[in-house]
Parts: sequence; C-alpha cells; structure tokens
Amino acid sequence: MGFLKKLFGIGVTAGATVAAVKVAEQVKENNPDGVQDVNGDGKVDAKDYFEEVKKAAVEVYQEATSAIKEKAPVVTQKAKDAAEDVKEAVTNAADTVKEKAPEYVEKARDAVTNAADTVKEKAPEYVEKARDAVTDAAATVKEKAPEYAEKTKEAVLGAKDAVVHAFEKKDSEPKE
Repeated sequence: MGFLKKLFGIGVTAGATVAAVKVAEQVKENNPDGVQDVNGDGKVDAKDYFEEVKKAAVEVYQEATSAIKEKAPVVTQKAKDAAEDVKEAVTNAADTVKEKAPEYVEKARDAVTNAADTVKEKAPEYVEKARDAVTDAAATVKEKAPEYAEKTKEAVLGAKDAVVHAFEKKDSEPKE
C-alpha cells in the first residue's frame, strides 16, 4: 500500500504543478503588460495579484471542464466498445464450449465403454489366474505341512528340554 500511496502522492503533486503552471500562464496571457490595479484602490498590490490569479484559475478550470466534456463521449464510447469486445469474446468462447461439448462427452463415453469392455473381456482370464495362484499356494502348503509340522514339533521339544535342563541345573546348585 505504501507504494501506491506514494504513487498517488506523486500524481497529485504533478497535477497540482501542471495546474499552477497553467494558472501562471493564464495570468500572463490576461495581463501582457503586467498586473494592473484590479480592485480600484489606486495602487497595484498583492490583492490585485490574488484577484488576477483567482480569475485565471477559474478560466483554467472552465477550459479543463470543457475539454473533459468534449472528450468524455469519446472515452465513454471507447469503454463501451471495449466492453462489447469482451462480451463478444466471452460469447464466442461459450459458443465454442457448447459446440465442442457433445464431441468431448462422446469421447469420454467411448473411453469408459472401451475400459468396461476390456475389463469384461479380461475378467475370466484374471479370475483363472487368481484361481491358479490360490490352488498352487494350497498345494505348496499341503506338500510342506508335514515337514513344517515336524520342524515345529522339534522346536517345541527343544524348548521344553532347555527349560527342564535350566530348572534341573538350578535345583542341583548348592544352596547357601
């Protein structure tokens, strides 16, 4: 916000400077021989100069106002034309979307249909592969079960023997 505030301040200062220069030029134009006794008090003083500055400021203001009134319709028309161009561009884009939407909907529908057809076509193959994998796993378990049962039995008996041996050793130690 600080940048915009400074920029606005610069703009105001520049505008005020231009206005002051225009007022000074208007005072010169109105008084080519210098400021005269405007208020009729018989002497040329600051009051006369202030009256001339006020008169010149009013004239500059009126010129600026008439220039704005003169240019306003042109600027307004340019803004209307720009708005119409934007409206036309948006309308054209909307028309294009409306025009192309059925085509894209059809493409999406075809893609979904193709995917569904592929799944239907490949489903029996995938079911067969799954059935084969489960059958193979079951055969392996059935084949290896006696071997694993024997190894498990040996491990349990070995653990039992280790526990019994540990208790026997503890019982055989001299008590203090």
